[in-house]
Amino acid sequence: MKKFFAFQVLIGLFIGAIIGHFFPKFGMGLRPIGDMFIHLIKMIVVPIVFTTIVIGSSGSKGNMKKMGALGLKTIIWFEFITTLVLGIGLILVNLLKPGHGLDLSHLVKQDIHALNGSVSTVVDFKSMIVNIIPSNIVDAMGKSDLLAVIFFAILFGAAASAIGKASEPALKFIDSVAKIMFRLTQMVMVTAPIGVLALMAASVGQYGIGLLIPMAKLIGVVYLGLAIVIFGLFPLISWFLKIPYFKVFRMVWDLFLIAFSTTSTETILPQLMERMEKFGCSKRVVSFVIPTGLSLNCDGSTLYLSVCSIFIAQAFGVPMTFSQQLIVMAVLIATSKGIAAVPSGSLVVLLATVSAVGLPAEGVAIIAGIDRVLDMARTACNTPGHCLASIVVSKWEKEFTPNKSLNDQTDQQVYHQV
Repeated sequence: MKKFFAFQVLIGLFIGAIIGHFFPKFGMGLRPIGDMFIHLIKMIVVPIVFTTIVIGSSGSKGNMKKMGALGLKTIIWFEFITTLVLGIGLILVNLLKPGHGLDLSHLVKQDIHALNGSVSTVVDFKSMIVNIIPSNIVDAMGKSDLLAVIFFAILFGAAASAIGKASEPALKFIDSVAKIMFRLTQMVMVTAPIGVLALMAASVGQYGIGLLIPMAKLIGVVYLGLAIVIFGLFPLISWFLKIPYFKVFRMVWDLFLIAFSTTSTETILPQLMERMEKFGCSKRVVSFVIPTGLSLNCDGSTLYLSVCSIFIAQAFGVPMTFSQQLIVMAVLIATSKGIAAVPSGSLVVLLATVSAVGLPAEGVAIIAGIDRVLDMARTACNTPGHCLASIVVSKWEKEFTPNKSLNDQTDQQVYHQV
């Protein structure tokens, strides 16, 4: 049934694109339906993140050293992948030079001051570390501040485990809530094809293809880079670590399509966690790595940032030596960790980055016109990135138990309907 669901999502994408192209006003009128689908998903994300991490951290028997080791290994992996992906983006943008010869005067520009109003939502590395500790956990949950929720959930779970039997009623309740939320997710995802159709129709109806033509080279370079990451870098790393990457990719293909159409990894979080547990990753690792990765492991957004930063320099004729480009990459290693798992979060980080290194901020306003097209692909790229991270860290923690049935049965037999 998983393949049939993926087919439904794909059909929704196709029909939505047709409606948006031929009936743009009607397509834009479908936006509320798409927004309702996004709201349904966001409604269940925080409860799932909190409950699963509490259960996982309580399983560490109150051992904060064990949780600390998991966190350190996770961060090391995220930084390793971030560096490789930034390198791929830097090589491509210098080889293909998408910004050279571009006449920006013919493009429709957005008001950069409107974008500047969003800069305050960007968290620099120092502020991000400080704000991981929530001053008010209820407020953090209300704002969907996942890093703060994760931090509190880890401490809550460890403290619950430390007091022994006295915490059993609370942990049973939380475990029950987690199971209810996963079931609720399955109910919500039944509406995914309709939500995807509405979102695609609204996007195509609003932006059309007129603005894509003069920016086609940038779009092509970003999509090429993301394809290299998904079908080159990830399989290479998986081969070296003896991970059946393409089995994993087929397992989450439908989630890949949903992330592509909704431009939000949050929409697939519960099912992604559930499937990685079925694949053999430990619940403790999955409950920590994937929610944390929503902000710290955005592989697609990382490549987008590296390409677009140098593209702006090329398009405005700003000469940059290789050493200067490396400085930009170093800035991106820090700023990319402040990307929120929400649509167009990368655009805000890009504005903060180019401003920090002295590049023309007007370039970001131009890219904003095609950001939806880029956002879909870079968000989809994050899906296999989260899967690979879960498996790698689980193996590193010696908590990976391959499910042999996955190798002996077809996808339809193994994975239940979303």
